[in-house]
Amino acid sequence: MKLTTKINLILAATFLVTLLLVGINSYLLTEDNALQQVTDQAELIMQEALAVRSYTVNEIRPLLNQNGDSDGNFHPQTVPAYAASQTANLLRQSRPNYSYKEAVFNPTNPRDKATPAEEQIIRQFIADPDLTKLVGSQEVDGVKTLYIAYPIRIINPKCLACHSTPEAAPSAMRAIYGDTGGFGWKLNEVVGTQMVAVPYTLPAELARKTFISFLVSLAVIFLLLFFVINITISKLVLTPVSRLTRMADELSKGNLKSAEIKVTGKDELAEMSAAFNRMRRSVIKIVQLMRKMQAKIKAKS
Repeated sequence: MKLTTKINLILAATFLVTLLLVGINSYLLTEDNALQQVTDQAELIMQEALAVRSYTVNEIRPLLNQNGDSDGNFHPQTVPAYAASQTANLLRQSRPNYSYKEAVFNPTNPRDKATPAEEQIIRQFIADPDLTKLVGSQEVDGVKTLYIAYPIRIINPKCLACHSTPEAAPSAMRAIYGDTGGFGWKLNEVVGTQMVAVPYTLPAELARKTFISFLVSLAVIFLLLFFVINITISKLVLTPVSRLTRMADELSKGNLKSAEIKVTGKDELAEMSAAFNRMRRSVIKIVQLMRKMQAKIKAKS
């Protein structure tokens, strides 16, 4: 087996082992980074929903309620949950994997009815008044989903104007949603949860793409190193060694007319080439001396 083949086999084995170790570690890192990235984006959507709710209460509701008072109509746009949900639905057009919901035990709008899994989250907020955020996972239609949840706590007394008793609520609102849901709420009570959910397939896909890109980059780097190392070894080691081998072979055959090896540089191979040249000259002198002695012996005889 040639030296080049041995070196290439060592390089290939080293690369495969390195690729395996680095691949396992990098996949775990990319999976964590992808999950963190998705969580950060979900948190951003949650903050946008909170901002919309606040804007609706402070800016939109006063204006629309003035018109409602005069024309006797109820405007759903004055409801923070409605405004946040509508905005989130528009946002889903660019981020279809993310969903937003305001899940409530006893909602005014039936679409906000909490599922059994969402009810468990609401109960956690009720059990721990100091709990302000939950991050976890749940099964949604058989799909594992990551969620971020905030409690919906009644801290604004104005909310009770629509949610205390049916009689206190605007008649126009009851005409739309009925008088059975969304009532009996109390101040400082947790009635539901705001949730942003995203399937785990999204971070998994992000991790897969990042991991493949990393492996391809690593393979390209290895191939470049492979060629650079092979060219370097061939030029700096194998070529000088081949010259020394040819010189030794010529000397072994008695060819004393071959040219000396040109010595360049001051590395170990250069020193070995210079030593080989000195040995060649010594061998030539010994051979020439022996030939002269043989000639003298023949002349005397």
